[in-house]
Amino acid sequence: MFTPTTPLLQKSRKPATWFICLCLAILSVYPIYRNFYYSNGLKTYERHQAILEKRSEFYNPWQYRILAPMMVEGMLWIYNHTIDKLYPIEQKLQFSIPDTSGSNAETAEFVKVMQTPGVMKYMIVFVFFRFIEHFIIFGLVWRLWSYFVRNQWLIFFGICFLALSMGNAVTAADLSFNTYLDNIFYILTALIILKNANAYWLIPITFFAAFNRETGLMIPALYFISKTGFEQFSFKKLNIKNIQWPKLSVWTLTIGLYIIFFSIFIGLRMYFGYQPQQVWKAPAGLPMLKLNLISAVGFKGYMELIGTLTIIPFIILLKFKTFPHLLKKWFLFMVPIWFAIHFVSVVSYQGRLFLVPLILIMLPMMLWLIENRSEGQLNHSSLIQQEKK
Repeated sequence: MFTPTTPLLQKSRKPATWFICLCLAILSVYPIYRNFYYSNGLKTYERHQAILEKRSEFYNPWQYRILAPMMVEGMLWIYNHTIDKLYPIEQKLQFSIPDTSGSNAETAEFVKVMQTPGVMKYMIVFVFFRFIEHFIIFGLVWRLWSYFVRNQWLIFFGICFLALSMGNAVTAADLSFNTYLDNIFYILTALIILKNANAYWLIPITFFAAFNRETGLMIPALYFISKTGFEQFSFKKLNIKNIQWPKLSVWTLTIGLYIIFFSIFIGLRMYFGYQPQQVWKAPAGLPMLKLNLISAVGFKGYMELIGTLTIIPFIILLKFKTFPHLLKKWFLFMVPIWFAIHFVSVVSYQGRLFLVPLILIMLPMMLWLIENRSEGQLNHSSLIQQEKK
């Protein structure tokens, strides 16, 4: 017996705003919990202080990523002059955990750190900062994915998937505020492109992204490539003449954005003093690439990437021809370069480093595929019903 499902699906409505905010808040907490319980969230205080004192553990590049530490200090100043005036938490509360069954080394370290003067207030600011970052990311992602997916509940499901991916992507990481600011800057760039908004908004985005993290380097290029027409270009024919290059204003703005970015990039290294990139596991370049591809560390990297991306990249490659042109263009431009740079420069099992292509390209591709495949099946079922009648 055939059970009609189309009318039921047509009755779906956008979830209420209050419900969305509540759920996004809950989802924003989960990656923070994972960071503290399964990774190095507790080391955030020590590493933050090291940056302020210009003695970062990995001086290059950590010392040059100053936006997030300055934002944290600004939030701490506000906290000290507002909430802490009303309720001085370190005077009111004494942090301790009852020893009922013996504590492990991590718990003992946590208690010790939290009893250090000033740490409790910092931890409140740290957690709140990461929470706000997550909430902003989820809210912006809703807007971004709405350009490719009409079903609001499907977008909601995608955000739930993203929260789990972010929770899995915490290996060998403190709270890494700059990584999530990086995600925000890229999402804002994508929204400006999709909305055809005033491109000069990219100037402050690039400005702050340069102070935040060197991976912001691809933001101007993402704008440029989005304004370039490849509809008539073919890799088989290599007919480069058919590429529709953007207007002079796009070239000018892109060059200007790179002048801004590299001025800040170089200026930070001149101000703090340049040091060669610190070696972790293996030197950057071919040794790091070998480590990430063929070694026990590489196997761990593969497993962590599965935990972050699952098998979505393989599905995208299988159905690549079917996706919207802009998403295909972004994928070809960003994904190979992003993965190549990270595989030759850092240890690949840090899943958080691959969230930008996941958020910007892979998940909207996957959601678009699900929605269009479902609509195709529903249309097919409707035709069968009409033929039976």
